[in-house]
Amino acid sequence: MVAPKKYMSKPVPKFYYEQIKIPGSMETAVDNFWNNTLLHYFTQDKFYGTEQEQRPLEGILKKRADFQIRYIKNGTATKVVLMEDNKRGHETQTSLWTEAVDQLTSYLKLVRAEQTQYDDILYGAVTIGTYVRFYNFVPDEQQLRDYPSTFTGKAYELRDDENEVHKILNEYVAKTAH
Repeated sequence: MVAPKKYMSKPVPKFYYEQIKIPGSMETAVDNFWNNTLLHYFTQDKFYGTEQEQRPLEGILKKRADFQIRYIKNGTATKVVLMEDNKRGHETQTSLWTEAVDQLTSYLKLVRAEQTQYDDILYGAVTIGTYVRFYNFVPDEQQLRDYPSTFTGKAYELRDDENEVHKILNEYVAKTAH
């Protein structure tokens, strides 16, 4: 199967990327970017569904990850990738990255507890502004691991590091399709 073109070659993700860059943009801008980018990788033809957390008002306490990607097989929807987003302007704050990773870890632990029949690795990502870090959550472990990539542990800039982000998203698809 042919891998999708890189996301910045498409006008819609490119538009939403530029929206993130606007000073004072909110987390919604990051959500909109991923909402329009993930669908190019996790497609219905490959049996994926993407769900975005519904927040009617900014600032409402979050109960789950911003995005959940489910793989559908034999009528069963299994969560395989979770994504946590935050608004721009805090990309260099270690405390915010730590908080977001802790939040993603908590969500993945809940998913692991809910999906007792699924004992494969779960995948996740944290995005702050235009920077994203990728993780995996190995069964029987309590902490996320940095996803092994060309620059393991790096916060990738969505435009400047598009090649690597594109590669990782394609790897997530390949590793979660059963």
